[in-house]
Amino acid sequence: MKKGHIMILSAAAVTAAVLLCSAFAKPVTVQADSDDHKDRLITVTASAEVSVVPDKAEITVGVRTEQKEARAAQDENTKIVNQVIALLKERGVDDKSIRTSGYNMYPRYDYEHDEAIIGYNVETTLTIKDQEISEVGTVLSECVEAGATSIHNINYFCSTYSEAYEEALTLAVAKSREKADVLAQAAGKEVRDVVSIMPGETSITANVTVSYRMR
Repeated sequence: MKKGHIMILSAAAVTAAVLLCSAFAKPVTVQADSDDHKDRLITVTASAEVSVVPDKAEITVGVRTEQKEARAAQDENTKIVNQVIALLKERGVDDKSIRTSGYNMYPRYDYEHDEAIIGYNVETTLTIKDQEISEVGTVLSECVEAGATSIHNINYFCSTYSEAYEEALTLAVAKSREKADVLAQAAGKEVRDVVSIMPGETSITANVTVSYRMR
């Protein structure tokens, strides 16, 4: 196995980053009264955006070994992977934050001599979750020292995403009511109550479509 050649496939920038996430919410519907046929509905769409800075990272590293025999390649790979995991645990990383996210073994061929098999490559990828952004550089360096041969990916996210989305959703609904009030007044009516709300979300922006009953 050749050491010292570390390949970085992809990494995200963290400076002033705005978290990109995706989530789906089930529609919440309030049933309308059916005995008042004079009511009219007004439907408006509004959105509100809340910016957040990522504070956590998920890292994926790889351990690749090469040997003439398949068993030898597997044994060496397992040994190094265990070294990396042991190091992470020494750093205080919880077991549930470390998982094997990929495993691959394939033969190496001598294409100049009848494609004879001359050895085997084994690669295991480990994904390490819930890492503090300030510790990412140190974690990567120590994984490499323990035998990791590649850095596959670094994903940044925000641990307070749910709270930020709820804030954006609340602001969006408030904006929808402001729009509905303006339109209702222009029609000589006033908003009475909410008939239905259809929340949607992209990035950290909450979008809502709200139907109000007027009188």
